[in-house]
Amino acid sequence: MLPVVFVGVALALIAAIVFSSDRSINAETGVPEVTGEALAPHPGNMEPAEDPAVGTAAPAVVGEDFGGNTVSIDPTDGSPKAIMFLAHWCPHCQAEVPRVQAWLDGGGGVVGVEIVSVLTSMSSSQPNYPPSEWMEREGWTSPVIRDSDNSEILVAYGSGGFPYYVFVDADGNVARRSAGELDIATLQTYMEEIAS
Repeated sequence: MLPVVFVGVALALIAAIVFSSDRSINAETGVPEVTGEALAPHPGNMEPAEDPAVGTAAPAVVGEDFGGNTVSIDPTDGSPKAIMFLAHWCPHCQAEVPRVQAWLDGGGGVVGVEIVSVLTSMSSSQPNYPPSEWMEREGWTSPVIRDSDNSEILVAYGSGGFPYYVFVDADGNVARRSAGELDIATLQTYMEEIAS
């Protein structure tokens, strides 16, 4: 009987080690798959005509939310998107998230334009960690993708200041990028510009 107990304990320990090393299970960061050409680095807020990424194809992303569900950014699906990059430690993101959520809760949004958020640049040594709890506290309803430890999605999209938005039109091309907080009227205007 004693050897059976030891074998059972050993198997349980092995399973715990294997599953705890899988970053896609109960992890704050993810292991997204990013395909396509990376966008030019974000040059700061300027008119779209001056942004080298405008008119170029947005990278595709397949990742997971905090519950392990698959979430994707598919630029070829014919649906315009507002992609919102958020960092849990950023005070501007902490102001923006409840403002956007209140707008959505109040019936705001633009028909046909999806908001997808990417939680990125995570650090357990920074304030407001873990980001999964932050999103839950805010009642965030838009799809969330967990970025990788090295912020692979953010880098592929040009790494702007937070919150960082990339607006992608129905053809899958970047229409505009914006770094920093947006008031709701401006966010709505930018989303209306890409609405199909």
